[in-house]
Amino acid sequence: FGSRPTCSFRHLSTVGAASMAIVDPEGQRLLGTQPPKKDESSFDKGKCFTCLKVCGAITGVVVLLLLLLLLRVWTAECAIESFDKDLVLPKNAKEAGVPEPFDRGTDKNMDLDDLDIDLKGVWWMDGNPLTAEHLVSFASAKGKKPFPSSVPVYNNLARRWTWTDNIVGRIVMAYYAVDAQPDSPLVFNFKNSTSASIIPVAGISSGGMFGFQKISDNEWDRPDANYVLRRIVKADGTAGPFWTKFKDWYKATAPNGRMLVWRSDSGCLRKCQYFAPCFLCDAIC
Repeated sequence: FGSRPTCSFRHLSTVGAASMAIVDPEGQRLLGTQPPKKDESSFDKGKCFTCLKVCGAITGVVVLLLLLLLLRVWTAECAIESFDKDLVLPKNAKEAGVPEPFDRGTDKNMDLDDLDIDLKGVWWMDGNPLTAEHLVSFASAKGKKPFPSSVPVYNNLARRWTWTDNIVGRIVMAYYAVDAQPDSPLVFNFKNSTSASIIPVAGISSGGMFGFQKISDNEWDRPDANYVLRRIVKADGTAGPFWTKFKDWYKATAPNGRMLVWRSDSGCLRKCQYFAPCFLCDAIC
């Protein structure tokens, strides 16, 4: 008889394992190598990176829009006029061959005589914490007895208030362009010929009122505003007692010597100039 092939135990084990792998693929999946687990930390980092990119893009757009708006504020001229401070004095404007850039209070454009109050000429807010605002005119003011007497003063109209020709002054003007209408008055409630309370233009006072107290013929105190109104130009256009002091102060405060006024009473034009060129604003407004 021929010899019978024999196999070792090890050989059978190997064959059995191979058979199981062929017959039971499910078992192979259970016993074999498991798929790699997801790296949760990498996933979180990816989400965070995407979020940072989106936030950065949004911030960049916002910053760009703010810079463009700031550029418009700095270059706006549709409803704004810039001039040298010396031209506030009428004789200087005449010598320069230009119209008076500021609307000085006179007998023709205001009348408080019946109240025995003289606020004609041009007044300087000496000591104003907001140094970008300085001159004011009471043109349009009219009032009669008896006291108390309410006197609206339309000094948000063209050429009746000044600001420094710098970025701070222009930002303040932009705020007023949005917050107050040109014909919004300061209302002076005179208790007598030397004392009044003021309801201001715009929303800066949160509904409060300011004081107004006479010091002398050429000075009025604004105690809660921390400044004194001083007359720098008289009603007849000649220099007032504080003209020289004002010039010296302005030279130190604004070396370029220039100031700004509204040159238009159009509320639409005042707003539009910050968003569109003048030719378009003129067509719209």
